[in-house]
Amino acid sequence: MTRLKTAICLGTLLVSATRVLPQTKDLPAEPSPALLKSFEGAVLDEIRFTGLRRISPAAVAAQLASHQGDRFNLARIDKDVRALALLGWFETIQVGATPAAESLPQSPENSKCVTLIFQVSESPFLSKAAYSGSRLLSQKQIEKLLQDKKLTPGLGKPADPAALQRIAFAIRNGLNELGHPEASVRIAREEASNATVTVRFEITDGPLLRVRRVNFDGHPHVPAKVLRAQMHNIAPWKRLASWRDKNAYTREAFDEDRRRIVTYYQNHGFPEARVGSALVAQSNERSRHWLPWPHESAQEGLSISIPIEAGPYYRFGSMTLTDALRQITKEQGREPITVLGTDRGDAYSEQEIEKLRRSWTARIRSKNSELDRLPSHSVDVVRTFDPENHTARITFDLSNSPPYRVQRIEFLGLHKFSDRYVRRKILLREGRPIDEHALEVGLLRLARTGYFKPIQKEDIRVQLDETTHTANVSIRLEEIGQQRASLSGGTGQFGSTLGVVYTVFDLLNREELLSAQLDGGPETLQVMLGIAKEGIFGTRASLTFSVFNNMIRPRFASSAQGPFFSSHSEGINIPWTYPLSSADSLSVNYTLSRATTEYPPASISPMSGVTLGEVRSRVSSHSLGVGWSRDERTERIQFANSASGGWLGGGENMVRSSAEYSRIFRDPIFTPHGAWAFRTTFCGAGSYRGDMPFYARLFSGDELVRGLRPGELGPDAVTVTTSASSGLTYSAAPAGANLVTTSSAEYRFPLAGGTEAAGFFDFGSGWLLPNWLGPAKPLLLSATNGVLHASTGIEVRWTVPGVQVPVRTYYALNVLRLNRVIPLSSTSSFAAHNRFSAFGWGLGSLF
Repeated sequence: MTRLKTAICLGTLLVSATRVLPQTKDLPAEPSPALLKSFEGAVLDEIRFTGLRRISPAAVAAQLASHQGDRFNLARIDKDVRALALLGWFETIQVGATPAAESLPQSPENSKCVTLIFQVSESPFLSKAAYSGSRLLSQKQIEKLLQDKKLTPGLGKPADPAALQRIAFAIRNGLNELGHPEASVRIAREEASNATVTVRFEITDGPLLRVRRVNFDGHPHVPAKVLRAQMHNIAPWKRLASWRDKNAYTREAFDEDRRRIVTYYQNHGFPEARVGSALVAQSNERSRHWLPWPHESAQEGLSISIPIEAGPYYRFGSMTLTDALRQITKEQGREPITVLGTDRGDAYSEQEIEKLRRSWTARIRSKNSELDRLPSHSVDVVRTFDPENHTARITFDLSNSPPYRVQRIEFLGLHKFSDRYVRRKILLREGRPIDEHALEVGLLRLARTGYFKPIQKEDIRVQLDETTHTANVSIRLEEIGQQRASLSGGTGQFGSTLGVVYTVFDLLNREELLSAQLDGGPETLQVMLGIAKEGIFGTRASLTFSVFNNMIRPRFASSAQGPFFSSHSEGINIPWTYPLSSADSLSVNYTLSRATTEYPPASISPMSGVTLGEVRSRVSSHSLGVGWSRDERTERIQFANSASGGWLGGGENMVRSSAEYSRIFRDPIFTPHGAWAFRTTFCGAGSYRGDMPFYARLFSGDELVRGLRPGELGPDAVTVTTSASSGLTYSAAPAGANLVTTSSAEYRFPLAGGTEAAGFFDFGSGWLLPNWLGPAKPLLLSATNGVLHASTGIEVRWTVPGVQVPVRTYYALNVLRLNRVIPLSSTSSFAAHNRFSAFGWGLGSLF
């Protein structure tokens, strides 16, 4: 890489990229120290540029902080030269000053004037970039590699030597990842008479040397098997390592693995652990092969030795809080606690200390703080190590230093999305104290939009200024695109469905979200079109308008008649959502719909809301709902209530209510990668005047208790039909439920390739309460009403790349199920039988 050298010598400032230009008549000889001193404070009479060919002087002058009429300032001129050097336009920059022949008319009387001269040599324009010499990487592969890393050569622009060198490094690193650590790339330049240059990257692949062995030297104090488990990038012992590029050595890959090893030590009792640089050497090992005949052959490769000094093993000793921290906790209305979350004698862990520090930071945050009012206090941790007892004493103290305030937040990598849209998602604000929790929650909300790739820690850079106590935050984002297609569906109330959701963002340049959804299956079809707008009316609220059309024709497996009704509903839905805090949000929902339900002519009075001879009913619904939700990283709470009819109008007079609580936390006992997840749900619906429409009941099953068919979580009702011989035939069919409650528990553990497995246990029950149905009530089978169902099994989830939608498949055993014979009449009976086991599938997370 070309070096830029800055020198200030006797009044002449010189920056040279490759060579020093010869003295010219425009740049005077070096002045004496007396003349240099006389330049200080002089007025810049003129700023002159020499050597420019293609670039206009105005374009260069726009990059300078010095202007005509300013005072001569060497420090400012030094910054100007550095700013020009960073542009990559010039090979050499030479700056000089000479007394002006005439003074400016507006300059003060007897003031000295000076002419500032920038003599530059423009870099030739890049006309062509070629790649040769590689047998492993074709030109298309190299161009794709550079495009992914955003290093594509800028044709028609000045040939920046630093940018060309970065391209060479990227090509060399790509060959290193393929097992060629001795690869090299040479840059050959060919300049033409028209001030253009052709660049050729001459590539030498080098021999194929894969990593054969990894050793840990020094005093690791930890089994090598455990340390190998921390190495994710360089792992030749893993299956299909060569296909997955796990047996290639690169410095970047090793640095990531070294950070993981150091983190493991610091979280398992070794706070003073040190991991040195890898010692890479060529090795020649003999291995035995059986094809085409038994023989031994020598294989060249790399042997990596990693020096490790674990240091002494420490356990947690005492953990205390200072009086200042206890006092501010009381001022915020929090009850003080004595147990800090870690038992005395546990292994020292930086991760646990950080969790406790962040927990106490959250405890001193004001309960009534608004969304943009961030905490002004932080918590410091004082660690005291006792080398004799090998214990660590931890003290949490209120930080005495003023909080760092965010001076600037910069988002890098934005092309299609506006800076304003991203800033609304990030809760951190400029001018406010820096808050890690607000930044983390904001990035999580941004990732959930699905328009950006997952944000890693290395994508976030925080630069602190100790003098001004300010912080500059830069976040690198990688856009997926403004258009997104995702899958939807699974096993629901009315059979299995499969659909697609297509969304377009900012099509009308109003930061709106247009969406179209189509779901269908053998028994149901749903079409929905919607438009959503965030920041409506200049507030933090969002407004959505959607039109839907649903058709349902269920065929329950336990129904002898089926299908015994079909429903067609259409309408509009307008939800309004307002964020109360970083995690809480309030929503108001208004729905206007019309439903048409058809029943078979043979159905008789036991069906709720249907009288003899009635085969079709039309019901209009005007519904208003209010909901509250809290969505944090590990906990989610939702409440929703709605009412229809009354002063709202319409023919449906219903009250609906639902609640859900889910939580996930890391398993601290068996494996650090496992996690426990719990969910509890409650759903209820009832009529306060008139009959409750049949389609409004809850036909729950697989989506709440895995292993059940649709409608099996609720009770059954007697259905009477008339046969061809005018006789009555009694059968049973799912009657739905108006009160359902369920709970689920899972133990999740990750597998390879973005796959996750979970062992689950679900249980729940459904009731049909006659008092909530109105005047018309079905003839229920009491033995099936309110029965507790439970299932257990294992589920495997795989996230589809690109669309980022989990595909779930499970196998469930119904450990608590309904299995009995119920008499319906003197001549007929009903076998209420839930299957013992079942396979199922679904799209999207269950919770």
